[in-house]
Amino acid sequence: MDKEKRLTPIKAIRAKCLDCSGGNNAEVRNCVIPSCPLYPYRMGHNPYIKLSDERKAQMAANLPWNKQEHADKTP
Repeated sequence: MDKEKRLTPIKAIRAKCLDCSGGNNAEVRNCVIPSCPLYPYRMGHNPYIKLSDERKAQMAANLPWNKQEHADKTP
């Protein structure tokens, strides 16, 4: 079996939204079809999952620009 890049369901929805909007990120963000069942998920995140402050801090620490900043401060 060939190794294929598999998308999570949320990322697959994001890809479909990009396809629907002609590959334009701004068009996905400014989608004018709120009646679409995929609309709440169009930004690639599940809007119904609430993250704890601790988890938000962990995710923020993993952002590329924060990793570099952290690496600069490490002795």
